[in-house]
Amino acid sequence: MDETLDVRIKDRVAWLTLDRPEKLNALTPGTLHELRRVFAEIDDDENVCVAVLRGAGERAFCAGMDVDWSEKLTKQERVEQGRLGEKTFAMMARLSIPVFAAVHGYAVGGGLELALGADFIVAHENAKLGLVEITLSARPPYQPKFMDGKEDPDQPEVGGSAPGWGGVKRLPQRIGKALAMEMLFTGVRLDAQRALRMGLVNDVYAADEFDAKVEELATRIAAMNRYNLRLVKELVQNGYDWIEPHPS
Repeated sequence: MDETLDVRIKDRVAWLTLDRPEKLNALTPGTLHELRRVFAEIDDDENVCVAVLRGAGERAFCAGMDVDWSEKLTKQERVEQGRLGEKTFAMMARLSIPVFAAVHGYAVGGGLELALGADFIVAHENAKLGLVEITLSARPPYQPKFMDGKEDPDQPEVGGSAPGWGGVKRLPQRIGKALAMEMLFTGVRLDAQRALRMGLVNDVYAADEFDAKVEELATRIAAMNRYNLRLVKELVQNGYDWIEPHPS
C-alpha cells in the first residue's frame, strides 16, 4: 500500500495529512484505503477526541482524483473507483468523533468532496474550492488548461457524468440547493471569502495565523468529553431531540 497519508496523534487530536504535495495531494486508491484504515482505528481509540484533515505542501489541500490514475481506468474500474470514494467519504461522515477539514490552496473535485465528508471546514485565505468536474468536458474557455483540448476520460459515450463521491448530496446540505446548483452547473472555483459568505466554510484564517488557529480549534474540541462529543454529533446528524439524560 502506498504511504500517502501522514498520521500523527497528539494530545487527543488525530492529525491526518494527505502527503503527496508534488501531485497536489491528488487521491489514489492507496490513499482511499489508507483513509479507511485510519478512520476505523481512530474511531475506536478512546484517546482521540477529534480528527483534523489537512494537505501537505503549500499549493493544495487536495486536487481531487489523480489524473494519471483516472486516465488508465477501464470502464469497470471507473465504476469501482466511484464506489470506493463514496464509501470512504461516507465512512468519515459516520465517525463518532468530530472531524474537520483545514483547507488551503486548491480543494477541487474529489478534494472538496473529501472536505465535505467532514463535519465542517475552515479555510486559509488562499483557498480555492469547487466541484469542477463538469468543466472537464466543457467548451473553451471553460475547460481547464491542463486538459489541453483532450476528451474527459469520465464522460461516457451516452448519458452524463457528475461528481461521484457524495458531493451532489453533501453540497446542497451544506449551502442550500440553489447555491449548490450554481456551483455544480458552472464548475466555478470559489475564493475563501465567497465560500465563507455562502456557508461552505465556517471561518477563514489569514496566512500568518492559519496553522495556529487550526491547532487552537482542534485543542479546544479535544478538551471536551469524548462521550459528549459523540452524543452531540449523533443528535445533530440524525435530527434527534434530547429531553433528558440517560438514567444512571
